[in-house]
Amino acid sequence: MLYEVGQEVLLMSMTGRFRIVEVDGNVITIENDAGVRKRVLEQAVRPVAKTS
Repeated sequence: MLYEVGQEVLLMSMTGRFRIVEVDGNVITIENDAGVRKRVLEQAVRPVAKTS
């Protein structure tokens, strides 16, 4: 799946929503509202469905 900067995702190992801040191949840097940043493989996240 193609992930984009700014997209909201869920991380399988932590609760809460994260935003993608950097994509480097299959490594994604994500950040939550508290400023916690993590570098994870794209397989570790799931996209958040947008609602109308």
